[in-house]
Amino acid sequence: MPRLYVPTPELLRQVPECGALALLDFGLGLADSALRLEHPIAGLEHTATRPAPTQTLLLAELLVARCLELRRLIAHYNAALDDALGRELDFDADPCDDCF
Repeated sequence: MPRLYVPTPELLRQVPECGALALLDFGLGLADSALRLEHPIAGLEHTATRPAPTQTLLLAELLVARCLELRRLIAHYNAALDDALGRELDFDADPCDDCF
């Protein structure tokens, strides 16, 4: 289950987008988890022994991939903020450590 990072009021004053990005990251984590629960084989390689994928499975795989990509971009943005502010913020090191 994804965790919601809640920025401090001080951080929100300095970097107001942190709140929106934290919510976006949490929502992406929830979407990723829900899609993987509904489509347990989403994200696995297609093989000759695997049945032909349905349209919903193909779309779920695309969404799972984009969730991961966006969560990693948010993590890189957070790391850049760490550097820019000259301190280490309390962001997850790997945004997808809660992905299964």
